[in-house]
Amino acid sequence: MDRTQKSLPVEEPFVLSAARQPIGISEDGRISVRIARHRAQLREAFQLLQRKYCEAGLSRATQSLRVLPYHLWRETQIFVAQHRGRVIGSISLTRDGNEGGIPMESTYRDQVRQLRDTGRPFGEVSSLTVESPEDQSTGEVFGQLTRLMMFHARYVGLEYILAVVHPRHARFYERAMGFQAIGGLSRYQQVGGQPGIAILGHVNDRTRYRSRWQRFYFDGDFSDADLAPNSLSEAERSYFAQFLPQTADTGRKAA
Repeated sequence: MDRTQKSLPVEEPFVLSAARQPIGISEDGRISVRIARHRAQLREAFQLLQRKYCEAGLSRATQSLRVLPYHLWRETQIFVAQHRGRVIGSISLTRDGNEGGIPMESTYRDQVRQLRDTGRPFGEVSSLTVESPEDQSTGEVFGQLTRLMMFHARYVGLEYILAVVHPRHARFYERAMGFQAIGGLSRYQQVGGQPGIAILGHVNDRTRYRSRWQRFYFDGDFSDADLAPNSLSEAERSYFAQFLPQTADTGRKAA
């Protein structure tokens, strides 16, 4: 989860019950989470991602949106958290299946190929960023985003999710959600060469999760409309493609 160091605390406790499912904007101002299905939601998510990455020194302030190639793939779903109508967090899940593989494959090629050879379906979580409103914690936003993402992962049949996290955050994912390290320390290209460790989590095995989060991540009743994948239209893909980073030497869009 190529997250900025300034945007998320690591071990802030989740305070939500599994029964709480804020799909849609509520009048009480609580957080709502959903798969982004409209251009405005996507644009706000990419704006937030760019601003947070610039603040953390992980991106240059040359673009108004942070859009990477995998964001436009059919295999990628972008989840957003909203508070009073404003996007305050986002996370992406890229299913394996695109000819480009998954984002972390450029750094952890061998580990990804070994998993692919097993035939088990998997995806990569990335582009996680959170900006907490005054009356909500970043832990709450993080919890709601990752909860919906995990329910969606089960909905589309994934067995594993992969991520690259900062070394100091890896232990949290291992202890809280049962992730395991599958790759050593590397300089991860997606976040400007910052240190990262590849980790793998089990989508369907609730016993790997700390007991207080088992209900949160596994119990609930989301509708098909909440969890069904969204596919960008060609018009949306073309619109956001103009914000893709360019290679320094040719000026072409980065692959």
